Amino acid sequence: MALTGWVSGGLAVVCLGVGLLHLVRVVVLRQDMAGELSNAAMGLGMAAMFSPLGNPVPGPVWTVVFALGVAWFGAAVVRSRTFGGDAGHHVVGGGAMLLMLAAGHSAHGRGAAGALGLASVAALGLTGYFAWHALRCADGCRRPEPAADAAVAVQTRALETPQLAAAAQLVTAATMSVMLLGMV
Repeated sequence: MALTGWVSGGLAVVCLGVGLLHLVRVVVLRQDMAGELSNAAMGLGMAAMFSPLGNPVPGPVWTVVFALGVAWFGAAVVRSRTFGGDAGHHVVGGGAMLLMLAAGHSAHGRGAAGALGLASVAALGLTGYFAWHALRCADGCRRPEPAADAAVAVQTRALETPQLAAAAQLVTAATMSVMLLGMV
């Protein structure tokens, strides 16, 4: 599934914005730095893959970035003895990025898996995962009812709101699904 230039360009800009948002959150909030950096790498990596101008970062650099992320969060999964939660999600996300890099994938159809091979089957399964994750994030975008929990502190800084983080993850998951569908 090759995307037209303007669609690819628009998705590249959206992913670039999400990646930069996560970098700003790293600098300003200084919380969950590994998770925010992983999300930033995912957004920036997808922006590079969607870009109709080409990827300004060499593929081996992206491979090292995502392999380090998979190793970091994989170790967290092993320590926690559960694959659920954020660490498991980062392992899946990094693995999906590595799969696309190995397949030489771009949003323009160059290097896509083509015939239904192992990479296409994996891409289809990952598409389902990221579509499910997007739905989960959409639920997280809703504001909590103020009367439901009086102990909920009012958050004044926009970067700290869980709704902003959920919205950024929603965009990342949805664009990841689009990109992975291009491999099927």
